[in-house]
Amino acid sequence: MSLRARLGRITGRWVWRSPSRAAALLESFQRAEASSMLDLLAAARQTPSDARRALYLQHALDEDRHARVFATRARELRAQPGGGRAELRRADFDALYERLGELGFLAFVHRGEQRGRAQFEAQRDVLRARGDERGSALFDAILVDEERHDRYTGELLAELAGSPGAARRAMRSVALREAWWGWRRAGRVLARLVFIILSTALFVLAAPLALLYRLTRPTARGWLPPDAR
Repeated sequence: MSLRARLGRITGRWVWRSPSRAAALLESFQRAEASSMLDLLAAARQTPSDARRALYLQHALDEDRHARVFATRARELRAQPGGGRAELRRADFDALYERLGELGFLAFVHRGEQRGRAQFEAQRDVLRARGDERGSALFDAILVDEERHDRYTGELLAELAGSPGAARRAMRSVALREAWWGWRRAGRVLARLVFIILSTALFVLAAPLALLYRLTRPTARGWLPPDAR
């Protein structure tokens, strides 16, 4: 089980006690599924294989359906007391096919399906333990598709790579790229935080100078206090 799935099991008990936190989690799943759909549609347009195009299109349709299911349930939770307000964020389009090529794209999608499957299983188990049959059934239905996506992307990856060893190398390469992209995103967040801190500090430090300017005025003889005017 991945670290993210383990954390999901640990934090899930806390998340699902609050309609607001549960809705926010479902909205994050909705954005991830919608983002995946956009990349799969782009891959379907660019792959030279009609067979793979059909698989990518079917996968994209599944992701779109999952996104709508998550969004619908999130809206229901938001409508409950304490549901809070949704954070308006759009799905991302990362142009993965163009950036990675088809082999790298498949490795990326296969890794994502494995992670998503583990995350959804963790949330399903938490909801089942809470006696939330409707919530666990939602994830059960989505997991049927996730298992199929995991299987077919693994098979296509092995086919395109030409050997199990080449497929593993493609997975390792994509894992390194993901780590680098994550590091860059963290760096951008940290840079914004540092900018805010420094800007605030400069404002505070400049306040005495602004006060000094108000209490004095420039003249031909230099700066004089107000009573010397």
